[in-house]
Parts: sequence; C-alpha cells; structure tokens
Amino acid sequence: MAKMAEEWTDARLDHLAAALEPVPIRLAALDATVEHVRQLAVELAPLPSQLAVLAATVDRLADENRALREELASTQRQLVQIAWGLVTALLGAAAALLATLV
Repeated sequence: MAKMAEEWTDARLDHLAAALEPVPIRLAALDATVEHVRQLAVELAPLPSQLAVLAATVDRLADENRALREELASTQRQLVQIAWGLVTALLGAAAALLATLV
C-alpha cells in the first residue's frame, strides 16, 4: 500500500510538473511585455509637454493669421479707395477734356 501511495504521489507530481512546465516561458514573455510597456512609458513621458508646446504654437499662429488677414483687409480697402480716387480723377480729366473740345 505504501508503494501505491508513492506511485500515486509520483504520478500526481509528474502531472503537476507537466502542468507547470510552460510557466517559466510564459513568465519570461510577461516580463518582456512589462519591460516593453515600461520603455514605452519612458518614451511617451515628454509627449504631454510637447503637445502643450505645439498647442501654444498653433494658437500663436492662429492669432498671427488673424492679424495678417485684418491687415490684408485694411490694405484692400485702401486700394479700393485709391482706385475710386483714380476713377474720379480720370472722369474729371475726361470731363475737362470734353469741356475744352466742346
């Protein structure tokens, strides 16, 4: 009977050893995955501050763009005023020329 208990225990231990055989491989894979995630965390750590700088730059560029558009609109209005002044002068010169010819 002691021999049966011994065989039963050996068979059970063999089964347990077979069940635990892939654990070191899985543990190594899990360790590699954890190390990779840690490395990614280190690489991505400065990302929020870089995004903040980028957002500030975009805001500054948007403000500059708005200011340039306002200056362009002002310049266009001035050019239209100059054009109307030239049209008026041309019409005046044409009227004066007609008046002298008639």
